[in-house]
Amino acid sequence: MVAQHDYRKVWLYFLYYWVVFGIGTYFGQYFPEEWRPTASAVLFGLMMISLFVRGFNRAGPIISHLYAILIGLVSYGLFESFVIDFGEDVFYRVVLLGILVFVFFGCIGYFLLRDVTHWGKYLFIALLVVIFASLLNFFINLPYMTLILTIAGLVLYILFTIYDFNRMKNKKFSPREMGFNLFLNLLIIIKRLLRLYRYINNRR
Repeated sequence: MVAQHDYRKVWLYFLYYWVVFGIGTYFGQYFPEEWRPTASAVLFGLMMISLFVRGFNRAGPIISHLYAILIGLVSYGLFESFVIDFGEDVFYRVVLLGILVFVFFGCIGYFLLRDVTHWGKYLFIALLVVIFASLLNFFINLPYMTLILTIAGLVLYILFTIYDFNRMKNKKFSPREMGFNLFLNLLIIIKRLLRLYRYINNRR
C-alpha cells in the first residue's frame, strides 16, 4: 500500500538523482574526449541489460547512481557544444521548455487520465524500436533519420512521462524507481529538444 510520504520520497529521489547527474556533468569537463564513447557504450550496455535481464533493476541503489553519473559525464559534451553554438540564453530557454513539457504532460497523466498503466508493454516495444533504429542509423546514416528518431524519442518520453505520472495516481510505483524514472524522462526530453533545436537551425 502506497502511503502519503511515498509521494514525497518520489520527489526527493527525483531531486537527488539530478544532484548526482549534476556532479557527473561537472566532472564531464575533465573527462577525456576519447573516453566518452566508452562511457556511452557502458551506459548503453547497462540499459540493454536492464531491458532484457530479469531481476536487473536499473533503479537499484548502485546501478542508478552509475547511470546518473555516466549520463552526466557523456551529456557534458552535448551541453557544452550547444552553449558554444547557440549561447547560454538559448540553452536555458530550451531547458525551461523541456521542464514545461514535462510538467504539462505529467499533469495530463495525473489529473486527466483514469488508468493508462497498461501502456507499459506498448511503450517498451516502442522503446526497443527506437533503440534498434538508432543503432541502424549509426551504421547507415539514412537521410532525415536523425530528425525522425529525435522526434520519435521526444514523443516516446513524453508518453513515458504521462504513463509514470498516471502510475503515481493509481499508486502502482515504488519511490526510488519512480523518482529515477521521472529524472530520466525529464532529462531525455530536454536532450531531445536540444538536438531538435540544433538540427532545425543547422538546416537553415
